[in-house]
Amino acid sequence: MALGYLLILFIVIVVISSLGIAFLLLSKNNTVKKISFYILSILAIVISGMAATSLPTNLILEQVLTWLIGLISILAIIIHIKTNKKYIAYTLTIISLIISILKLFSFI
Repeated sequence: MALGYLLILFIVIVVISSLGIAFLLLSKNNTVKKISFYILSILAIVISGMAATSLPTNLILEQVLTWLIGLISILAIIIHIKTNKKYIAYTLTIISLIISILKLFSFI
């Protein structure tokens, strides 16, 4: 029964992430891009936090690596705010989100 819930959670996370990435890359409205960027960044941080806290306590290196993946998204937010390099920030957020999802469900 619990594996069914995990499958549903995985599908929901993948659909929300895919739609967010599509809105981020295909939208022409800057407000929609900005909103989807911040939502995806927060989602990447939350997913990486879930992945880090789901690991056993003796896998400290894996936990630190997973938290660093979430920090990539925080770095993307800082780049988005401080500089005018929006596409670098978008790319970092997308990479952080995809790696966080893969890390959460132990594909890598």
